[in-house]
Amino acid sequence: MATILEALTLALDLHLAGRFGEAQELYTRILDVEPEQPDALHYLGVLAGQIDRGEFGLTLIGKALALRPEAADIHANRANLLRGLDRLDEAEDSYRRALALRPDFAEAWTDRAFARHGRGDPAAIDATATMLERALRIEPALDPAREKLVDLLHARGRLRLESGQVTPALSDLIRAAALDQQDADIAFLLGNALFAAGLRADSVIAFRNALALVPDFLSAALNLGIALAATNHAAAALAPLRHAVRIDPAHPAPRDTLALALRSLGHAEEADALLMPAPPLQPVKPAPKPAPPFRRPRRRS
Repeated sequence: MATILEALTLALDLHLAGRFGEAQELYTRILDVEPEQPDALHYLGVLAGQIDRGEFGLTLIGKALALRPEAADIHANRANLLRGLDRLDEAEDSYRRALALRPDFAEAWTDRAFARHGRGDPAAIDATATMLERALRIEPALDPAREKLVDLLHARGRLRLESGQVTPALSDLIRAAALDQQDADIAFLLGNALFAAGLRADSVIAFRNALALVPDFLSAALNLGIALAATNHAAAALAPLRHAVRIDPAHPAPRDTLALALRSLGHAEEADALLMPAPPLQPVKPAPKPAPPFRRPRRRS
């Protein structure tokens, strides 16, 4: 016969695999044998929250905490259940308790950050970012914390840049780009922030990164050309500007910018040709009807 520990291990494996019904049955059987088994109470409480029985889950986790009041993971999961029930003040108290017991609890810092961000007050973004940074210092490979922080910094960096807060935007976008080097939009916004801050040579690098990630990124190609021209590399600017024109031949900004660059290099004729209106489309003549197929006449008998 399986021991309580073996049954609990199997129940947890089923739970983590998403086989909630089987896990719930096994947790219940364990509690039938040992009603005050704290792990079974705890995990069954978590499962209850996952199947929209949060209040029942809180009851079970409350019993587990009565047996193990110093268990940081139980306090953290109680906080998660309270957050799911939109009882945010109580959730915050439980997160604080969990982190007081275990300050290096990266997952609890992350969950607390998610709860804080959900409040939506003006200070929430700053507090959320601070908590996520704390989680990543403890566990740099913690993907939920990294992904949430990237999204937050990306959005805040864009808003700050659009409102003229260049230095704070730079701080956000530099950190976001360090956390996610495969996001072309972050690289592009970083290029814009660097250019606005007067760091033109650095902006060239950022725009090149954005264009390498998304080769048909029109704005990145255009801004790369502008940044190269601004750093006294007018000849080098021609390639990305021509690329921008190829991406969208009908867009006036790449054509106009390329024409200016060509004129600055003494290529006035090419610039004029670039800005000449395209010839009107000629109606297409219908193709002649094909001749009927030749068939050899059949011989009359």
